[in-house]
Amino acid sequence: MKKRHVALAAAICMALANVGFVSSAFAAEKNDDADLQTFNLAEIVVHGQRYIAGEFVRATSNVGILGEQDAMKSPISVTTISEKAVGTFLSSTEGLSKTLSLVPSVVKTYDAAVDCVSIRGFEDTGRGFVINGIPGMQAMTRQSSNYIESVDVIEGPATGINGSAMYTRSGGTININSKKALMDEDTRKVGIKYHSKGAHEEYVDFGTRLGEDKRYGVRINASNTNGERSIENWNLKQKNIYINLDQETENSKTNFMFGYTDTDSQGRPYGLSVKSSGSDKFVGNALPSAPDGKINTNPTWRRDKNTNLVMTLNHEQKINDHLKAFLNAGHFKQDWYYYVGFSKTLLNEAGDFSATSDNYSLLEKRDYAQIGLKGDFKTGDLKHEWVAGVDRMWHYYGGAKDYKDTSTPRPGKPANPYEQKWGGNIYHPNTGSFTPPTFPQSDAYYGTHARISGWSVMDSITTGNEKLNILVGLNGKSIAKDAYNTDGSHNAKTGDYYAVSPSYGINYTFDPRVAVYANHTEEFVEGGIVGNGYANQGTTLDPYKTKQNEIGVKFKTGDFFHKISYFDIKQANAVDVYKGGLKYKLADGERRHKGFEYTATGTLAEKWNLIGGFMHLNAKQKTTSAATNGKRPNGVPEWSANLGVEYKASDDFSVLMRGNYVGSSYVLDEKYGVPSYFTMDAGVNYKTSLNSTPVTLRAMCYNVTNKKYWAPSGNVLHSGGPRTFMLSAEFDI
Repeated sequence: MKKRHVALAAAICMALANVGFVSSAFAAEKNDDADLQTFNLAEIVVHGQRYIAGEFVRATSNVGILGEQDAMKSPISVTTISEKAVGTFLSSTEGLSKTLSLVPSVVKTYDAAVDCVSIRGFEDTGRGFVINGIPGMQAMTRQSSNYIESVDVIEGPATGINGSAMYTRSGGTININSKKALMDEDTRKVGIKYHSKGAHEEYVDFGTRLGEDKRYGVRINASNTNGERSIENWNLKQKNIYINLDQETENSKTNFMFGYTDTDSQGRPYGLSVKSSGSDKFVGNALPSAPDGKINTNPTWRRDKNTNLVMTLNHEQKINDHLKAFLNAGHFKQDWYYYVGFSKTLLNEAGDFSATSDNYSLLEKRDYAQIGLKGDFKTGDLKHEWVAGVDRMWHYYGGAKDYKDTSTPRPGKPANPYEQKWGGNIYHPNTGSFTPPTFPQSDAYYGTHARISGWSVMDSITTGNEKLNILVGLNGKSIAKDAYNTDGSHNAKTGDYYAVSPSYGINYTFDPRVAVYANHTEEFVEGGIVGNGYANQGTTLDPYKTKQNEIGVKFKTGDFFHKISYFDIKQANAVDVYKGGLKYKLADGERRHKGFEYTATGTLAEKWNLIGGFMHLNAKQKTTSAATNGKRPNGVPEWSANLGVEYKASDDFSVLMRGNYVGSSYVLDEKYGVPSYFTMDAGVNYKTSLNSTPVTLRAMCYNVTNKKYWAPSGNVLHSGGPRTFMLSAEFDI
């Protein structure tokens, strides 16, 4: 099995490298007299942004407090997925997370209803996502994507670079950049999408610039989604509006974004827990085969209604030719005001499961502010670009005031008036026969208040010939937490922590085609919030520090950009511990992830654009328990690979294909293996006109072969999305 995995990864690597070298050969034939020392990768400039040939990846990235960085010169590993890639590879079933996995270090986890991913093997539930450089501005939910201009995937932990946040970003940071009004043309687009089984989406995208020299910009994106998804009995209603306002002069620039999303998810699919003890522990020699992805093991009364509000503000003010001041701020609030859960446990190889329900409503608010100065100066032949800032996040989090569930009480405990259990089978769940629970809904409250404060000092040093770039920096961060009662009164101080984390790196460019880099980054964060299914759910684990060392090489062959890297990450570990028949999430020891990653993107010949790569990950736990010590973390695959291809037959017609491979993994500490899987998507784009109105027609089929697979997240198995068709029409009015 391992030989087959190695062969697949090697084949992808060789294919991408070879097409790059073939492209280089063609270029050499056309430019025999060209000076190789001044050869540059073919780049495309669209609406003022630089893109690597093929336009799937930008040639520059927004790297947190460091600002915009060139791909060949930055000592930090970062890939920026373009608006074209988001629009091309976004899955109507699996959302933005499927697009993010174009970066080989990113793997989709969890069910189709939320955009949860792992980066270099460490999970990000969406709460660690950043918007416009502001941390903490997203939730564990289905991300709205219509407002996204690009996405920076910043690999590795880096508190000082990415701002003080409360959630773990051990493997890296996802930074979403919102669409702004274009400088060279107005945007007036209206579109409609149709998905399998009748789900539909209508959207508008409007943008214009106003004032002298087009100083002010307005961009409005809004969408309405409704209908049953390709997964049976999952009806998603979602409305959103995003407004982006910006202004820019020679002395200042400002960007303000407002977003609001209202979601009603009825029958939302969710995975099944696999337990090693208790009355509902798993019994069998192997896991059951994954069911057809269209089967929903949740009843229609499993429902959540929630609203998300987000605002971000970025301002930069020129003081003189060598000094600027900046302000970054944000506000986020999510309110799960209606919630009826359905938590399932897989029982045996035959696919039987048991389930309980609860009313775990949720309320969360995060406010963020950062101020600082940035500037430049010279010392001899060295140019220094420095930045210094302070920031703070106020984080408020809580669950139901009057929490109820349907579980059976432990011996000696009072009877549960709402006690109720359901049972079914993953292949024919018969959820229509499940009677709904009788517990009431509950208001939520802020049970935890946290204040995360930090300071950062960074200096990016460049030699006169611009070949050597050195990054040095320090970040100090404090985390203070308090617990509050349901009536709003203070309960107890639950934590007060402080740590200093360094960041440093080096990038050396031998010539415009080849560069090497190395970095050391660290992240000090508030411990994760324990989720549903645990006896200590809703509690927050203690803060911890994650450290990474990375080395790599970046090179260009023809119109292809390649990046090869090796990384070594250490993080505090959290394990499942069973006490008195109950499952707890507790900290124990550390996790160590060592991996090798290869990425390539560019243009082959004249009509073929490619993006792809692979990652091999050696992940181990070091704990005090023999059950977990030396074992691979649950749900973390050893291999992952992807390849996206666009064939542009003409300016008006293109064909798309995308393959995604996720290797085998384990649950219950290597007791049961989760098989690997490969899925393929295919589609076409066609530009034409109707009554002189330009229109772009798209047709996509996701999971063409209707592959049945498990997508694990820890000890939870999620059924992969089924074959799904999507048709869309976008009008430029």
